[in-house]
Amino acid sequence: MLSVSLLRRHAVLLAILLGAFTLVLTNSAFNLLLPYFIEYYDISATAGGWIIALYMLAMTLTMPLASLVVDRLGRKRTYMLGICIYGVFSVLGALLHSYIEVLLLVRFMHGVAAGLMIPLSLVLLFDVYGPEVRGRITGAWGLLLMLAPAAGPTLGGFIIQYGRLEMLFWLNVPLAVFSLIGCGRVIQAYTPARRKKWHPSSVIRLVGAVGALSLGVQVYASPGVAPWISWTLIVLGVVLLIRFIQVENERDEPLIRYSLLRRKGVFPLTVLISTIQDCVMFGVIFAVPLLFQEVFQLSPALSGALFIPLSISTSLFMWIGGNLLDRGRSLQFIAWGTLLVSISILTFAFLPMGASIWIIGVLMACRGIGVGLSGMSISAIGLQALPEEDMHEGSVLSTTIERLASSFAVMGMTLYYDMRWQWLAEHGRAIELAKWGAVKEICVGLGCAILLTLPLVLLITRKKVGFIVQNGKQTPVQGGATGR
Repeated sequence: MLSVSLLRRHAVLLAILLGAFTLVLTNSAFNLLLPYFIEYYDISATAGGWIIALYMLAMTLTMPLASLVVDRLGRKRTYMLGICIYGVFSVLGALLHSYIEVLLLVRFMHGVAAGLMIPLSLVLLFDVYGPEVRGRITGAWGLLLMLAPAAGPTLGGFIIQYGRLEMLFWLNVPLAVFSLIGCGRVIQAYTPARRKKWHPSSVIRLVGAVGALSLGVQVYASPGVAPWISWTLIVLGVVLLIRFIQVENERDEPLIRYSLLRRKGVFPLTVLISTIQDCVMFGVIFAVPLLFQEVFQLSPALSGALFIPLSISTSLFMWIGGNLLDRGRSLQFIAWGTLLVSISILTFAFLPMGASIWIIGVLMACRGIGVGLSGMSISAIGLQALPEEDMHEGSVLSTTIERLASSFAVMGMTLYYDMRWQWLAEHGRAIELAKWGAVKEICVGLGCAILLTLPLVLLITRKKVGFIVQNGKQTPVQGGATGR
């Protein structure tokens, strides 16, 4: 029979995951509907791209400020604030969805909500679940959030084909209400630390840096924007970011604790690994559809269906990886997962152009297995290596770095792809073969990038972070306290 405390913890899990699930579900549905929006609002493809880009821009802007909001409101209230923002603007979108200006505002505010909620969702779960089960909880968290991108496009297509656009917004409302009530009732409230001082100049520098960098990356591919404008924004963003870091490092309580990256031990290594993995993940999202549709000549529907085995295998092996992480006797499964991701991506570069759908599906599933075993496990190990009070700051720091790096990585791959296939075509190669050659080289680069993280993964798995209890408090220990 389940104890009251266990039931309460599972209620916390359900409440938090419900909020995070609706975020990912709806966003993935919107990504599929770009052609519909272009026709519905009678706008250009560039303008339609902002419906997708504003979400990522707002999320990237908000994440660095999340630690300041948590310092003032606490983790629980900050997460609930994100749910409220998401629910309220979903109602606004449902009522006034016929106006493109309202849709853009709603997408921006949904990104703000995501910037508050996503870094905190796993940390809030760690608040109520001890280290002995955090691997499984991370697996459950990753499982649900990986199922959402698979279900979202299907849901969006079904609603547009058989219903109306406002239904996609109304769907968020009951999920947001249930999550809000659940979080309010079952999540323990903590007294806000209030350690950080509000420095408007630092906030302006940070928002300006992240905004300029993100905007520069987003507008680079826009045909109506001169390249010098995007490069000016990027340079401005870099200058502001450097100045922000210089000023904040001189404060006793900085807005973002970059000092966490200077600590010896596991956390800086996991941030580096996760950043490379994130860049590769977004790079694959860019390259694989090109491979399927430009080279293998598959339909968009079939290309989308090939991501289903990826999502299912990722979700399943996130759960399996979480269970293995909790056992603590060996973390070598993370290294095997990393190796499998690298091999599966590299194999795409050597497939013949007439490759069977079944072979492609198996490779997608293999990549999902590798991602499931390695990705979330690395993140969990990094967070557990931090003191409890620093977990939310570590999550915000790592997520912000990952998102910014991924944006630049995708921009670089976009430039390389366009320049490379055109160069190959100019030198006598057929256009189809030129595109195939460019995608092949990108796949090789992505696979090798993951392979380069393997020595770091092996280093972390040998350290094996464990926990001991001293004076009633859990203390992280390197060197294999678990499993010994």
